[in-house]
Order: sequence, then C-alpha cells, then structure tokens
Amino acid sequence: MAFYTALTPPADPALPLADQLGRTVFLKDGFSLHAFVFTGLWLLSKKLWLAFVVFAVIWAAIGFAGRMLGFDPLALTVVQLLIGLYLGLEGNVLTERRLLAKGWTLAGVVEGRDIDTVERRFFESVPGLGAPAAPGAPAPAAPLQPLPAQGVLGLFPDPARR
Repeated sequence: MAFYTALTPPADPALPLADQLGRTVFLKDGFSLHAFVFTGLWLLSKKLWLAFVVFAVIWAAIGFAGRMLGFDPLALTVVQLLIGLYLGLEGNVLTERRLLAKGWTLAGVVEGRDIDTVERRFFESVPGLGAPAAPGAPAPAAPLQPLPAQGVLGLFPDPARR
C-alpha cells in the first residue's frame, strides 16, 4: 500500500465544491523513478524553476570541476546518480512545498493500492459530495476545511513536555 498526500487548490467561492475538488492533486509519498531518471526535465515538467536552476548550476559546477581537477568520468557519473537519487527521494516533497507556498491546502493523507483507490477513498470522505436529497436540489456546498495543526510528531507529541 502506498500513501498519497491530497492537496486542494485555494478556495474559489465562484466554483461549486465538486469543481474545486476536481482540481485536487494527489502526490505519492515515496521514490519517484521519473525524477531519478529524468532529473532536470522532471523539474521543468513540475514547474520547479528555482530547483532546476540550482540543479543546473550544481550539475555544471561538478562537470567543470571534474574536468579541471581530472576526476575519473565514472566518479562524475556516480555524483550525478547521487543527485538523481536525491531528487527521486525528495522530488514529490519539492512539488508539495511549491503548491503549499501557492496557497494550496493539505487536505489529508490517503492510503491505497493505486491512484484510483486513493481518489475514491478521499472523495468518499468529503462531506457534501453525495447525491442531492431531492431531484433538482443543489448539493450542500460546505467548504473543505484544512487539517488541524498537529504539533510535534514522533516520540514527543506534546512540544511543551520533553
């Protein structure tokens, strides 16, 4: 089973709740093979411009320093693979941070075998998305509430008592 983080876009009062939730993004927690293999192109496809610039500068600096200092090309390849490994492990976190910085809301974490199961579980848990009570009656449009702040996770759930 995999875990997915559900992020909802900023609230738009002009759109019904179902349309707003239709733009929900589910990010898989875990390794991203595409980020590992296609590092720079993956960053560009996810619109992570600053991360791409940092990646390109580091990539160019490693290549330049490797040639100037006479490093073995295999050593440079290993360094490039380590950069790809980092992006494979942390790429989805970068995407999540970009969306949160743009005003998106963390709506929850959902577990499931595949994306279809995850979407079904998430949307079944949202109040106000069921069928209307009477034919032609609009469904109640309760705004989606963000998750409450949780404090500290781990061995010390109460930050005041350690």
